[in-house]
Amino acid sequence: MISLFTGFHSPGIKLAATLGMAFVAAGAIAAGPFQIGDIVYTDSFGAVFKINPATGERAIVARDDKLVQPFGIALEANGDVLVTDTGALAIVRIDSQTGSQSVVATGGLLGIPYGIAVDRKGDILIANLQAIVRVNPLTGEQAIVSAGGHFGVGYPLGVAVAENGDLIVANVGFPSEIIRVNPRTGQQTLLAKDGYLRFPQSIAVDGNDIYLTVMATADQNFGIGRVIHVDMHSGRQTEVSTGCNLVKPVGIAVDGNGQLVVGDPYSINLDSVERYDGAIIRVDPLGGGQTLIARGQDNYVNPLGIAIVRAVQPKVR
Repeated sequence: MISLFTGFHSPGIKLAATLGMAFVAAGAIAAGPFQIGDIVYTDSFGAVFKINPATGERAIVARDDKLVQPFGIALEANGDVLVTDTGALAIVRIDSQTGSQSVVATGGLLGIPYGIAVDRKGDILIANLQAIVRVNPLTGEQAIVSAGGHFGVGYPLGVAVAENGDLIVANVGFPSEIIRVNPRTGQQTLLAKDGYLRFPQSIAVDGNDIYLTVMATADQNFGIGRVIHVDMHSGRQTEVSTGCNLVKPVGIAVDGNGQLVVGDPYSINLDSVERYDGAIIRVDPLGGGQTLIARGQDNYVNPLGIAIVRAVQPKVR
């Protein structure tokens, strides 16, 4: 499976700078409660962070322990964090108040989990390069939602849930595609293919708008990154923003103001000795303007999956 994935992206290959730095030791994390609008993201060096989008203040939500190489991220209704970990081959749940970690599922049908979404019932949907898998959030029980068909010749990497409950999947291949999946029957319908869909990494849905992180160049690690829009009904593709801070964008989410938030592990920092510190970037979906929210720092320079806190609910203990 690794050889398949490195054909279009290898987010965990970039190594953290360690010379002259001390790794932060694992321990209890007290990041404080989430606030509406907080950006929560994974770093493939084994951590999950939150950022206040107004101030740029960053805090560690969880690190190490069961986190090996976290990739995708989603939030449950109670605010807890779900992470796909491509190193641990597991779905890890992080308590949003304490930072404590537990394994929801591993093995079985899960394979190497990448994309993740949560539907209205609270079920977890996983894209694992082979199929879309449903995971019961309480028992960890797994079931195939959709396999074969388009996924037999491509690699389902990103998944999002549309307003009507349909699953919208980024299927990486030659050509790459956007596939709509009926979550009850598993039926696959082609929405869009080829065009701007060069090595899609992550997908976000907001109403009738589909947004993806892709590449504008054939160089998959240090090329020129791009964010695109796909119309949910017509499949029409348009460019949103290209280049600048976008080098190899991965995670994408839509915030409460309709702005896009992107994680790019290869974004360049000319003031850094290592240059590639990674970044969290806000992108205007209308004009394409980019605003740097935060850069990677210390040992954590591979920001990947992105989620936005849309509501804060008290947890029942």
